[in-house]
Amino acid sequence: MAEVTPLGTESRGASPTRAPSCGEAVVRLLEQYGVDTVFGIPGVHTLEIYRGLAASEIRHVSPRHEQGAAFMADGYARVAGKPGVCTLITGAGLTNAATPIAGAYHDSIPMLVVSSATACADNGRGHGSLHDLPDQRAFMATITAESIEVRDPAELPEAFARAFEIFESRRPRPVHIGMPIDVLDLPGSAWERLPARGTRPLAEPALIERAVELLASAERPMLLLGGGAVAAGAEAAAVAERLGAPVGLTVNAKGVLPDSHPLSLGTTLTLNPVHAAFSEADVVLAVGTEFGETDYFYAPGAAAPHFAGSLVRVDIDADQLNRQRPAAIGLHGDSAATLAAIDAGLAARGRERSSQGDRAAALRNGRRWWPGAEKFMPFLAALDRGIPENGILVADSTQPAYVAHHSWPGRAPRGYIAPGGFGTLGPALPMAIGAQLAAPRRPVAALAGDGGALFTIQELASAADLGLPIALVIWQNDGYGEMRDSMDRISAPRMGTEVTAHDFTLLAEGFGCRGVRTESLDDLPGALAEAFAADRPTLVEVRG
Repeated sequence: MAEVTPLGTESRGASPTRAPSCGEAVVRLLEQYGVDTVFGIPGVHTLEIYRGLAASEIRHVSPRHEQGAAFMADGYARVAGKPGVCTLITGAGLTNAATPIAGAYHDSIPMLVVSSATACADNGRGHGSLHDLPDQRAFMATITAESIEVRDPAELPEAFARAFEIFESRRPRPVHIGMPIDVLDLPGSAWERLPARGTRPLAEPALIERAVELLASAERPMLLLGGGAVAAGAEAAAVAERLGAPVGLTVNAKGVLPDSHPLSLGTTLTLNPVHAAFSEADVVLAVGTEFGETDYFYAPGAAAPHFAGSLVRVDIDADQLNRQRPAAIGLHGDSAATLAAIDAGLAARGRERSSQGDRAAALRNGRRWWPGAEKFMPFLAALDRGIPENGILVADSTQPAYVAHHSWPGRAPRGYIAPGGFGTLGPALPMAIGAQLAAPRRPVAALAGDGGALFTIQELASAADLGLPIALVIWQNDGYGEMRDSMDRISAPRMGTEVTAHDFTLLAEGFGCRGVRTESLDDLPGALAEAFAADRPTLVEVRG
């Protein structure tokens, strides 16, 4: 962390006669909150923030598009387990980044979005100011946990304290802090961070006791872990072992209970007989999940699960306890602490731990894939052979990824990144950059279709500048294959689906990267090994 110099004294990059500005104070607060990386593109409205970054030890990463900045911040947050940070200019910078910010909101990813805003005298008055939005704060409020406008430098510490309180004690969604450009220029009269005040909620003991009674008497209990349980793997395993309960996981929870655990069903909730087993369980303990459709019934024609038994839900978001699937018992609290309390309650009732999983084994052995999924299995198997066990795979919206969501091995949490809930195209490459910066010693690969890759292909230049040994694997099927198949299924004429690049390997070389085209799937593991050992990114094209 950079040394923080009191206002009014000389600091790196600042004149000894000039008090640091509010923009510089922003950077000093970021330092005090332990931020080590910021993603953004400098603009005329954020010059004072960049004056502060130039004098800081915080690493700044320049993408080639603001969308890339927020995707990188998202990927960084998912792997690092702490908020990703991006700095954006007024109006256009925020609207360019709106899609990844909305995706982070959808998947409950902590992200701090710091931006400039129209000058106070022009804000909301239709003066035609550069980058102006009619109501920037309100616009951002639709895709963040909170959008805060700072109109006085003295309000800055409170704004940061509020943001980190949300990250630490609530559902960790993006928070936006916007400052008018004239406020950024003012002397930063306050920059000391306020004391931490974020505490995670604890579920009511009486409700925990009721949940323990229900679970202890269950004959066919099941556990269901969502992204909100990503930091509660040990506690979830303990409860599952007390109950002998099979454990299913959503895509955002992949690896929280490793596939190697005898009670793990992996991320196969959409497959029968796993799907049916949850419907037929007498008690389901669901932790940190909103029951999103892509987690539970992606398979064509499959219906959402309906629980015949009782549903116990654990969630840090109290409103979530009765959405989609109302809980018989709703436990508003931190997932790890709540599961630990349930485990203690079961232990007090004499339940011994056992990892024996006959029911789980039968369900795993009986899993049946939907028609068409099998054609992607050889490719995914070759991809798996080429990525080391500690590697990270970032998946775009592409047909093989839709199968990988459920079939890719879950070895540890934060090893598979897939923003599938919001379902945009193009996140894989920039999110892989953020993931690689968060975990520089882990191999990182991005998987994208040829159509989706073109949304953010320019970020190869960013990765090349950084010298990152990322492998971008392009599934080449000459356009939007999922849309072709969808149109064929309803006997609609194909339209707008034959969209691709003429030569991805030449594109990669033009961005300063390596470009490789595999001749067969047998070549893929070796191509990936070479990519992870390179001094720059590698694009590996695979014919679909």
